[in-house]
Amino acid sequence: MSYQAPAKLLPLRLSVWIDIRQVANRNGFPKGSDKLDFSEGWYLLRSTETPLQVDVAACEDGGPWVVSFSDPRIDAAILPGTNYIGPMPGQIGRMVSSLAELGDALSRIYHLATAELAPTAYQEFLDATHTMPATTEVERLAIVRTAQGIFRRHLDRYWNQACAITGMRDRDLLRASHIKPWADSNAYERVDVYNGLLLSALWDAAFDQGLISFSDEGKLFVSSRLSERAIDALTGGRTITLPLSDGHAPYLRDHRSRHGFSDDHG
Repeated sequence: MSYQAPAKLLPLRLSVWIDIRQVANRNGFPKGSDKLDFSEGWYLLRSTETPLQVDVAACEDGGPWVVSFSDPRIDAAILPGTNYIGPMPGQIGRMVSSLAELGDALSRIYHLATAELAPTAYQEFLDATHTMPATTEVERLAIVRTAQGIFRRHLDRYWNQACAITGMRDRDLLRASHIKPWADSNAYERVDVYNGLLLSALWDAAFDQGLISFSDEGKLFVSSRLSERAIDALTGGRTITLPLSDGHAPYLRDHRSRHGFSDDHG
């Protein structure tokens, strides 16, 4: 069951913020609660123990409330309430009918984020850029550089600081390559470790130009535009299979579609 978003969320109201702040303080999200952070109906909640940020909005006086966050590893079905459909700051939304349910939802999210799940790159990005201004081009560039640094660090960790294909560890020859292009990705996708491959320069160039791609299972696809000599230089005659996770699949489907590979290419 899902709850369709109302036309408008409630505007800023001190009484609503007091209720939300009290519940947040008791359930793991007290950081900065003395400073109201409100935007387009959403109150931002932060924790001292995890970079995961949660946004809460009120639909009507006295509830219901909506909890929004971005971590696909947290199954919304384990939270109280129903799925929320509508514009929101995060990727996942859950509507709860009471402040008790709101507290339960925040408590469960906090427990998972601090006890069971490592912080995602996106959570680190939000935490790192929370107070960074974005008015001028220089300020926006600083945020972009922060995102790129976080993305590279998580990609290095995921691929054990080695080319995903060759195992090469010469850092100066490795590229943090987005599968779905930066320009076409949203903020979450831009730093999502599953939207990246750590590749040596030659493989990165071939992938970036759409001369190669991969199946969901990691099988190498080669474009007809790539010469036999180039194929041999890349593969050395070896069968190439990338060790991929399910999280890579939607990004690779996007890459194959962009560059004219069918799902059974080969």
